Formats: sequence, structure tokens, C-alpha cells
Amino acid sequence: MISFAEGQVTKLRREFKRVLEGPEAKGVCTRLSQELGGYLPPPTRIVSVYFDKEGFPLAERAVLTPDNCIKVRTKEYSPDVGAAGRERVVLEVKRERSGLTQKRRVWVPRAELSRALHGGVSLLPLIAGGSLSPVLAVTYRRHVYQVSRTWRVTVDRDIGFHEVSPELALAPTALTVERLGLPAFEDARVVVEVKHLGAELPEWLAALNPGGTTAYSKFAEGMARVHGFAADGVGAARG
Repeated sequence: MISFAEGQVTKLRREFKRVLEGPEAKGVCTRLSQELGGYLPPPTRIVSVYFDKEGFPLAERAVLTPDNCIKVRTKEYSPDVGAAGRERVVLEVKRERSGLTQKRRVWVPRAELSRALHGGVSLLPLIAGGSLSPVLAVTYRRHVYQVSRTWRVTVDRDIGFHEVSPELALAPTALTVERLGLPAFEDARVVVEVKHLGAELPEWLAALNPGGTTAYSKFAEGMARVHGFAADGVGAARG
């Protein structure tokens, strides 16, 4: 299995997403497994927390201009194969612009996360000054299919959107699904995301590209489901 977590396809890439129902997603996973010689990658449970400023300007950009937006989030993985027994979290700034995705990320000990968000780690000027607060937690189960170093496919299932407090999000202990409790909303669909460096993809995989801007974003979807967020502000839409 090819290592991918800190590779170039993570840092700078092109990507497209498809939101599928269960049976169609199963067919895609079967084809992906065949690309890997029949190998089925084990699942990883991910807990992600999104941060925003007062007035939710980042959420608004994610809804209004998904092809030109910034997301600030943390991620925790279970299992975390590189943790070596330490509780840690990855702090990530993701920039999406004109079909190109760029990430800056740094691993932070769980106990130092609050300090990092208040200026202890400089990823972007956006983080400096302590003006960001946790607004949404998202949990999901991910399978990663990677055949080469130039492209990979992630398949996310069991997506849950949760309210989250600063006390939970910034606690010195790991934020788990159990600590978050039941989600405010569960999305039964499957999100398939193809991430690549411009390399030629297998024909069947390239055909999944819907073209244009992909409307689905866990951040935007979760803000709508948990906070009633819509393009014209919080409380504008429910359901």
C-alpha cells in the first residue's frame, strides 16, 4: 500500500466529488479494489472540527463560492498509525480555488491545540489572533484507495454532523464519536472524492467526474443541518 498522508497529492491537487447512494457506491468500491489487486483497505474513523469567525464568513464562502473558499479544521484519526501512543490532532487550512486544492497542515499534540489556534502555530494569518471558534463537528468512516502517488480516492460513509463546544473541541483529550454523542443529523449517502495531480485516471474513474463545481461540502452541509445556515445567513434554512 502506498503512503499518502503527507504526500504531494495531499498538499496540492485537483479533485472532484460524487455523492452516491449505497448500491452505486458499492460498485465503485469494487472497481477500486480491483485496481489494487483485490485489496480492501481497512476503514479509518475520522472526527473533524471546523472553525469560523463571528458571523460565519468562512461558512458563507463555502456556500456562495465553493470554488473559492477557505476551511480551517482539525482532524483526528482512529486508528492513528503515526501517533506512537501520543494523543495528537492535525490542524489544517484548506484553500479551494478554480478547481485547485491546496492544504497546509501541521500535527499538534492534543494538549497544545488551544495554544496553536491562538497563535502558537502560524499556518496562515487567518489563524493568528485567536478569533476562530469551533462551529461544527463531522464524523465519518473513510476508506482510502491509492494505486499510485499521483491519485487516490477516498470513500466516506456514516457521515454525522454534530454541535460542538469549545470545551470539547479544544480539550487535552481526544475528541471521539462517543464524547460527541449522537449527531444532530446523519447523512446516509456516500461521498466519493477523487484527488489527483493532473495525471491520467482510469477511464471509468474519470467518467465519474460530474464536471463544473461540486456542490457538496461537509462544512456547508453540516452548517445547514446543525445551524440552519444558508447563503443568506444562519437560521434561513432548515431540513
